[in-house]
Amino acid sequence: MSKYMTTNPSAPLPVRTPRILPVHEGKGFIVTGGSGGIGKAIAGLLLAQGARVVVADLKPASVEATAEELGGAGKGCFGVAMDVGSQASVTAGIDAAAKALGTIDGLVNCAAIVLHSDPLEVSWDDWRRQFEINLFGAYEASRLVAKRMINEGTRGAIVSIASEAGKKGHKESLAYSASKAALISMTRMLSETLAPHDINVNCVCPGGVATPMLREVSEAYSGFTGEGAPAIFDKMLSQQLIRHLQPIEVARVTSFLLTDDAMLIRGQAVNADAGETPY
Repeated sequence: MSKYMTTNPSAPLPVRTPRILPVHEGKGFIVTGGSGGIGKAIAGLLLAQGARVVVADLKPASVEATAEELGGAGKGCFGVAMDVGSQASVTAGIDAAAKALGTIDGLVNCAAIVLHSDPLEVSWDDWRRQFEINLFGAYEASRLVAKRMINEGTRGAIVSIASEAGKKGHKESLAYSASKAALISMTRMLSETLAPHDINVNCVCPGGVATPMLREVSEAYSGFTGEGAPAIFDKMLSQQLIRHLQPIEVARVTSFLLTDDAMLIRGQAVNADAGETPY
């Protein structure tokens, strides 16, 4: 049998470990949702690449623990409590982050929630809460950071973590999918708005990443199907990789979009789902 025969891989493809280079040396970034799986991986990678990072998230204790785990102020990592679903909290959080960093060179909007329900039974409160956190908070943080960067003449980038759900949609998470689709659309318009100020704007659309949120998804689907949540989680694999995507892999895509090397990628929703979304 030819080794080039077109067949599905029989074993998971490995997670690669590329060399870490100081591509963000001297820069300062804010990562919302920085205590979560993907957010924490992004913050850790940016720090390893030479940046100073503010980890912003809802719970003060979690923020402080994450910042310390990543090296604390001595390594350039600072924690800021921020509720992205509250305009006042976002304003205060960005102010605190700017004070800690000195100069803000970029923002990663990673904070998000997903609430599952029958697609014809999504409550008004669930719609509002998911849009407040997944879209309104991302806009407010982007707006405030962009204004600071413009006033200081700082060139940089804003990257939001959207989702393949924003392109394909999932009926059991209708409002979440809609909020991520809106985030993709907002990214396009902010890109055009901020281009004259040399602030690049993109978003990343991950697929099934091995995070606590994906386990919550499997538990929700278990309620719909009756199948056990662990069995559902184990099936939520990339067809090409034969494994779950890892947070560090999404972090690498995000980090690249924050660099000057990504200048020609503008206003895009970049798939990071191992080939699951065809557009």
